[in-house]
Amino acid sequence: MNRRLFRPPGPAGRPGRPPDRVARLATSITLGAAVGLGAALFAGVIGASDVPWPGAVRPSARDMTEALDDATELFERERAEEYLEASEKGEDSEHIFVMQEAIDRGELDAEQLFLRGDSTFEHEFRLENGYGDNGVETRMSRVHFGARGGRDTFSCAGCHSQGGVNGSGSAATTSFYAGDGERLGSAVLRNPPNVLGLGYVQLLGVEMSAQLDRARRTALADANARGEDVTVELVTNGVRFGKLVARADGTVDTSGVEGVDADLVVKPFGWKGHTARLRRFAERALRTHFGIQAHTLALAHKSDPEPVLLGRGHKWFDPDGDGVVRELEEGTLTALAVYLALLEVPVIVAPSDPDLLARWGAGSELFGRIGCSDCHRRTLAVSSQRWTERGDFTDHAGVELNLLADGEAPRAPSGVIPLFSDLKRHRMGERLADKNDDPDGIGRDVFLTRPLWGVAESPPYLHDGRAATLREAILEHGGEAENARATFEGLAPAEQASVVVFLSSLSRTPKPRLER
Repeated sequence: MNRRLFRPPGPAGRPGRPPDRVARLATSITLGAAVGLGAALFAGVIGASDVPWPGAVRPSARDMTEALDDATELFERERAEEYLEASEKGEDSEHIFVMQEAIDRGELDAEQLFLRGDSTFEHEFRLENGYGDNGVETRMSRVHFGARGGRDTFSCAGCHSQGGVNGSGSAATTSFYAGDGERLGSAVLRNPPNVLGLGYVQLLGVEMSAQLDRARRTALADANARGEDVTVELVTNGVRFGKLVARADGTVDTSGVEGVDADLVVKPFGWKGHTARLRRFAERALRTHFGIQAHTLALAHKSDPEPVLLGRGHKWFDPDGDGVVRELEEGTLTALAVYLALLEVPVIVAPSDPDLLARWGAGSELFGRIGCSDCHRRTLAVSSQRWTERGDFTDHAGVELNLLADGEAPRAPSGVIPLFSDLKRHRMGERLADKNDDPDGIGRDVFLTRPLWGVAESPPYLHDGRAATLREAILEHGGEAENARATFEGLAPAEQASVVVFLSSLSRTPKPRLER
């Protein structure tokens, strides 16, 4: 799937502009300098002998030419759409209007939904979209106000850009989350992670949750048949989540459960693992950072009002009272979830220099020997490559996705996800703990094992962006990771460097992009 090589002609569910309008305008933009830059880049890359490539395979001249053509076309169309927005106010917002009914009727396939989701991810939200609350809250706010959040950016892409498109956030984009709206010290700090490969992460979470639930149901059935308590070890994908006791009366003692909530649902999104589905994560982020309320939230608010979370507006369909209704359609939320599910996965890019390659191999061995891979498990198994993205208020079967066929390249190997995580929460000690309580009720020093794939391109590191380098990040570990940290600290400097060389290979496929 190529990213943004065309734009849909208009909003899904109502008439749009002529489909070739952007194409006509794009072809009128002169790109002589850009094409020259692309040719120079092409020549430089193909001629380099010491550039490491994924799989140690250098792209062919044909592959590079196609990639440069794609980058040039993307550049042209982005510029064309900027001119259209400048000449016709609201033109850019047409791309983020998707009705769930149009999806249910089969009017948009996976690629079209991906493009719509991409438009939403890149879109800079404005007052007319419902940005902020009460029609007046337009000032940026570094410190969020409780569950309502704060207006600290205008677009998803504005923070997720470090190391490339859909990357992590810089130190300057760290959010001051769940604060009092004024004092920096009142907030919980969160640095944006990269959003690559999330479709596979979502699949893993669902499959691991299903296996844990199966263990619980089997234990309950055994306890009922025997008329006595049954204790079961909770293990999925080789990861241990403690144990539970099923009682003959149908109750369950979850006091021995570890690293997951008592509901046994693995929640792989968020630094502390608070969300299980991409659509819920996107819905939360839109509300928290932009004040954009997905219509799904308004529909839920109608039957179960949440004024602290959404606002005290007098109309259920406009909870924040800003006069903008249906700020983000359910279909747009579906498109955004599809987009996030189909993004490329990070890759391992080993160095090609013989000396560095030897250091890389030594670092890989040390990574396992000192205990890093006890939590940062190199791979997790997944039995399916298929995902169904369903709407929240529809009886439709949903959009069927095949991550191997529909996903953006590169894709994960079939059945094995090189995630470098166990998707389990761990106590990391006071050194790494949040200064304030987490609004989701998760312990201050409890964090989900952060997936390390792509880590080389995502500084700064850790949940609050406190570590500028990978070595600093390792030395901040404590709690359950204290032994691994101490062992790393006790290594010779050359051995520590080898570990960092290995981690520096957890990267992403290089792709050309024309910058302005």
